[in-house]
Amino acid sequence: MQDSAIALARTDDDGVFPEPLTPLDEALVHALQIAPRASWSLLGQVLGVDPVTVARRWERLHSSGRAWVTAYPGIRLQQRIEVALVEIDCRSGEVESVAGALSALPQVVTVEHMAGGRDLLVTVFAPDLGGLSRLFLELITRLPGVVATRAQLTTRVFGEGSRWRLRVLTEAQQQQLAGAVPARRKPPYALARKPDAADRALIRAVAADGRRTAAELAEETGLSPGTVRRRLGRLIGEHELVLRCEVARELTEWPVSATLWARVPADRLESTARGLLSLAEVRLCASVTGPNNLLFTVWLRSVADVQRLEAQLAERLPHLTLLDRAIALRQVKLMGRRLGRGGRAVGVVPLDVWALPPAP
Repeated sequence: MQDSAIALARTDDDGVFPEPLTPLDEALVHALQIAPRASWSLLGQVLGVDPVTVARRWERLHSSGRAWVTAYPGIRLQQRIEVALVEIDCRSGEVESVAGALSALPQVVTVEHMAGGRDLLVTVFAPDLGGLSRLFLELITRLPGVVATRAQLTTRVFGEGSRWRLRVLTEAQQQQLAGAVPARRKPPYALARKPDAADRALIRAVAADGRRTAAELAEETGLSPGTVRRRLGRLIGEHELVLRCEVARELTEWPVSATLWARVPADRLESTARGLLSLAEVRLCASVTGPNNLLFTVWLRSVADVQRLEAQLAERLPHLTLLDRAIALRQVKLMGRRLGRGGRAVGVVPLDVWALPPAP
């Protein structure tokens, strides 16, 4: 299988634990979580640091794989594609090879090695149900080492990782940055149009590095810088593209990731999702097909913190019945980034939902 990953500055998993984040690093990451493409000038002004220092600090974070900015289809585009969560069981000793093969695919968004009920939990984007079937039948199920698969389709994403914050900056700093973010237009009721070749090329280029300049994106895509600015502004403004600043999870106060499955009465699904998203730990919340109609992902301070969270949920949301939970032993890929030791990014596989899967 050909690997389309783009290598980062440090491409080998050399076994060195990533350098801890400094207070300036944390503040910079928080700032970019609010305004991923903010100028160095604005970032320096908000953080009280020289813009050149801010740019150098980000380059150090990015090149070491400790933080990065990526992009992926937003709410409107996700209404035109199929998003599936796939549980995969592997033969003993072959989990790593299966995870590596899956992480090389541009339609496979996230790959996690789990403890509890499944070996791998994988998120897949496909252009339609036929494309999803092809991914399963022609590729995923045929990978050496795959024993069984179980898939759930998401019917609605109530909230996802782009809303999660480190919570370091003051309220005044956050407001100053929020004012620099282009206002998003209210999504129209009509579905988003299918992206043309230029949009797809732009989405791939921004997914590889969300802070590329218009000139750099133009060189990558063959579009003019002006066209890049217009198209990128439209994609973001119309909720067709999401920019997201990520940080190596193990460098934060929340080094543990867990996914929980629950059942909620259909008429209380939306209110329950709102309740879950009010919790600082919740990163993702989506309704899914199957007997477990709600799935959510949390970042926690420890494995034992799962029990504390479950007790909190029982008190706040008594109509929510937890049916399953799994702890991520390791994230192999996260929204297009291949991750190494310590959760740092070691490579990029730009997302391309509409690419045909390669022959197995």
